[in-house]
Amino acid sequence: MSQIFSIVQAAAAKLVLQFRIVLALQERELLVRTEKGLLGALGVFIEPIFLVLTLLALRILVRFKTTDLINPVIWMVTGVCIFYLFTEVGLKSLNGVKKAQDIFFYRRIRPLDTLLASALVEGRIFGSVLTVVVLAVWGWTWQAQLDSPGEAVLVFVLTVLLALGVGGSALVIGHRLPVVKLAVRFGIQRVLLWTSGIFYALYTLPGPVRPFLTWNPLLHAVELFRHAVNQAYPIPDISMTYLAGCAFVSCGFGLLFYSSNEALLLSEN
Repeated sequence: MSQIFSIVQAAAAKLVLQFRIVLALQERELLVRTEKGLLGALGVFIEPIFLVLTLLALRILVRFKTTDLINPVIWMVTGVCIFYLFTEVGLKSLNGVKKAQDIFFYRRIRPLDTLLASALVEGRIFGSVLTVVVLAVWGWTWQAQLDSPGEAVLVFVLTVLLALGVGGSALVIGHRLPVVKLAVRFGIQRVLLWTSGIFYALYTLPGPVRPFLTWNPLLHAVELFRHAVNQAYPIPDISMTYLAGCAFVSCGFGLLFYSSNEALLLSEN
């Protein structure tokens, strides 16, 4: 019994150490971004807000058809934050391990740790942006509405898991096949942008068009988050089960694919 307890204690100690490493890498990445930004630490959070305002202006200019069930600013910031949370964690991992290769000298640090740290950083940034914008809108309009906070948190967490799964695979693919970065930058990322529901509400589209869009789990995440804000918001063909399935399958496959190729990532640094 004492031997089992010792094994469990040792495993817990390693887990705590690894968690502290990820937190340290997170602070390191935030520090690097702060030093590179024109506005310092404030710029890390202001830049995504400017992005939201730009896309909101574009939506007003082009006059995309949306819904009156949710404040248009909250409606837009939801789509932007969910989409860019995914791309900043998942697709940017295609840059491989080059930007962090100097820290892999320490044997306890692995490429997966940098991916987890990136997920924490982007989660903090876009979670903060989403919270600040929503609170600002509530304060401006004197109308606060969030019908299902639990659903909103669940969708956010599932999006992070989806991004981590894609990021685990992207670390390896981007390192072994650099040409894939161009395909993602000029093709896949644009396809995801226009099929993620940032500029439109799915229920406003004709029924025959929807199957061409609902394959994208990000569309499910965006529409489910909007539904969490207002339960009267219609979400035809949108499923929490589909989003969760994609997130867990992506995460499982990504971790498996990464673990089988981790030695190759480290051996070439």
